[in-house]
Amino acid sequence: MTLPEAISISDAWEMLENQSAVLVTVNRRLARYLKNQYNDRMVFSGSRVWETPHVLPYDAWLEQLYGEAAVSLPASGRAGFKLLLSKAQERQVWEQVIRKWDGNQGRRLLQVPETARPAMEAWELCREWRIPLHELGQALVDDTTAFLLWVDEFNRVCREKGWQDRAGLADAVMALMASGDIAPPEQIILAGFDELSPCQMALMELMAKSGSRVAAPSEPREIKTVRRFAARDAEAEVVVAAYWAKTCLEENPESRIGIVVPDLAARRAVLIRHLDDVLHPARVLLMDDSGERAYNISLGCPLPEYPVAGAMIQILNFLCRPLDVSQYSAFLRSPFLAGAESEISLRALLDAHIREAGETELPLPVLMNYAAGRDDRRKGKGCPLLHAGLQSVQRLIQTLPESQPPSGWVKCFQDAANAMGWPGERTLTSAEYQTVEAFKEALSQFAAFDLVAGPMDLGSAIDECSRMLADTTFQPETGDAPVQVLGMLESAGERFSHLWIMGLDAETWPPASRPNPFLPVGIQRRYNVPHGSPEREFEFARRIMDQLLCSAGEVVVSHPLADGDAELAPSPLIEGFEDILFNGPDSCWRMRIYQSRDMAPLIDHNGPEVGSDAHISGGTGLLKYQAACPFSAFATFRLGARPLETPEPGLNARERGTLVHKSLEFFWERIKTYAALMDLTQETLRDETAQAVDQAVSEMAKHHPRAFTRIFTRLETQRLNALVLEWLALDRERVPFTVTDREKRLACTVGGVALNTFADRIDRLDDGRLVIVDYKTGETNVQDWFSRRIKEPQLPLYSFAVNEPVAGAVFGQIKKGKVKYSGVAEEGTVISGVAPPGSFSPDPQDPHAAPFAAMPEIIAFWRQKIEILAEEVRLGVAVAAPVSGLTTCRYCPLGPLCRIREAGFLENMQAEEKP
Repeated sequence: MTLPEAISISDAWEMLENQSAVLVTVNRRLARYLKNQYNDRMVFSGSRVWETPHVLPYDAWLEQLYGEAAVSLPASGRAGFKLLLSKAQERQVWEQVIRKWDGNQGRRLLQVPETARPAMEAWELCREWRIPLHELGQALVDDTTAFLLWVDEFNRVCREKGWQDRAGLADAVMALMASGDIAPPEQIILAGFDELSPCQMALMELMAKSGSRVAAPSEPREIKTVRRFAARDAEAEVVVAAYWAKTCLEENPESRIGIVVPDLAARRAVLIRHLDDVLHPARVLLMDDSGERAYNISLGCPLPEYPVAGAMIQILNFLCRPLDVSQYSAFLRSPFLAGAESEISLRALLDAHIREAGETELPLPVLMNYAAGRDDRRKGKGCPLLHAGLQSVQRLIQTLPESQPPSGWVKCFQDAANAMGWPGERTLTSAEYQTVEAFKEALSQFAAFDLVAGPMDLGSAIDECSRMLADTTFQPETGDAPVQVLGMLESAGERFSHLWIMGLDAETWPPASRPNPFLPVGIQRRYNVPHGSPEREFEFARRIMDQLLCSAGEVVVSHPLADGDAELAPSPLIEGFEDILFNGPDSCWRMRIYQSRDMAPLIDHNGPEVGSDAHISGGTGLLKYQAACPFSAFATFRLGARPLETPEPGLNARERGTLVHKSLEFFWERIKTYAALMDLTQETLRDETAQAVDQAVSEMAKHHPRAFTRIFTRLETQRLNALVLEWLALDRERVPFTVTDREKRLACTVGGVALNTFADRIDRLDDGRLVIVDYKTGETNVQDWFSRRIKEPQLPLYSFAVNEPVAGAVFGQIKKGKVKYSGVAEEGTVISGVAPPGSFSPDPQDPHAAPFAAMPEIIAFWRQKIEILAEEVRLGVAVAAPVSGLTTCRYCPLGPLCRIREAGFLENMQAEEKP
């Protein structure tokens, strides 16, 4: 018998219209597509009312048959019908079986869930492809031996509990058909199946013997126009495909366009970004991104990746554990909590404030404290509505039992959601509403774990539920968009007017074989199991390509030429097609669109001037940024564009540097002079240093109480004591001085810009001149004072802001193993190693430039350079012109604001910097 019988698509529609057939598809997407095709046909024929066609994906059809039998048999008085497990329930049983075996063996598998997943898949392969277990028993492989033990235990548990596993569902349906408890359909149409597994073939043969007509739509296959395109890399391939789709739509808005991607999951984010950029460029400026798109991506995301579901998961985590930086930041900015709209600005500021406080993890009580505005630096600036919700959650936590069944925890989860006002106060979009419903359905599935799992504690319940949600892929339903983005398997059976198949390099297509780790490779080859061998994968890829090339009038196949530094060749399955280029003025869709623009360039390198009564905060940092890149100075200090802090465990580099500064400030506050320093014995010096360090640590610990644990405080104190003593040993080698000022405020006006600065330390020598010291805990470079645009204006500015004679301006580098003075000073006024004025010239690049004679000449030079920078600030000069090219831009967070990469500046500079 040859199964299935080939019929035309028209015959299939007639069979559905007569309500005598069920159409079974290979996947849910094809079922939805064919149902829509049938409905369109009925509308076109003039029908106003018609019966819903019986169209189901294969798994859902089997489940429906079994479910109908589950209802009818107990009603007829027959008992003993097995309860069908859900996928999640079945995976839970597998995990329990593996954990039990693991304990009996005295082992400890690190990732039981990750082990259960391929074991469950191996069992499905055995049932679907009729692999006898006795053949597996002959394999001398530890993993296969363990798998067989798990199968025995799994089957025993299911048998004793009266459960039906999904791997054996088709066999259970066949048994019920053979006994007459399930009536086979009069006619069954199979759509999208490029092959039938042995189990599926057995089912079809059984139905045929029972009188069912088994058919499959078959249309003449004809390859029309196929062209091949080679892209620079994978991202360029996506960009050109997006512009191609846009052009196809412009030429014919009724087109149905397909973009097929083998590795769709990995490239999903890149596809969305570029399709939005090309098909919906205005969305970049929209806060509300809920409108329909001209494209649809067949592959969904794990449920927690949707923001509304993610907010609920953060609420659950708060029930038993602190949130890390990314989690509490998303929680505070989420629009899916009560009060999110009315407190939107307060919560954003609270997020920034908590980050600045260095909180790497945030327990619920600590967030409540911040939300109430009770922390030292934010009194009266809390978020009352957020605080009220958190209080309700805290009261709920106090009533929770130590353990209970999953259904009991689901009720608690729902109470926590209600306490926080999830899913928010604004009207949800269609996609958000569908996501909320999917989340609720997932919770109900977790509640059904009562059947297969016993009571569990809160942490275990949240972990199990979160893992189940992460395994739940969800895609909100949308209208039939003109551009369909699909994976290779999702495209089965669909028709398009234009089709682009991308990612067809030799490394990706045909795909590499992925044999199941629990089944011997030889057996997988023998039974021709999917993914079991390279030959099987090649044949699969060839069949898929044959179908795709015949599914559209125009087909483009493409591949990237490179992946990073690695060159890529085209897949052998597309080598024979004609190459095309999309890079000329007539053939590149992107170029055609760009050249048809009606735009005039507007170049504006200046912001508004600084008014006479205006004040710009930033001090010398403003001038430093202006020297590095005028735009970064304008954006940072005039517009206030600063990135959020990223808290680090313990203290960050800035805070550790502050501890050194404060320790020395407190030390010199008491000691004051070089003579007093020299009078100290080594023991007294250590005591004075320890007292200053303790004072600095205590002051910072007030703002970082969780960072300064007992052990951390001891280690940090030891580090500071050693570092400060090493520095003071260097100070003892200097000529006599008096520390006149510590953290001295210096106010000055330069180039019409008023600046407030603070000098770390000012020493007065016996002759009355000053030495200005700037502590640095990192590397220093004195040459930055003499560059074309002065890169480090801090000390040079101090040197003339003090309005007194200055003998030296020096860095005090306080870094373990690299403690030293560096800078410029008159000879004999500071310490050996500090260069005299004659070591520098106004132009370091000119070997013939006359060196400076003395400090006043250098200070005059610095004043001139700094006044130029200040004048630029006053005039609002804001050109994006990084002085050091790639070096300046490498760590700058303002790239999306200045868009310098889009102007091609960095690429040109990179080419210039290459040897």
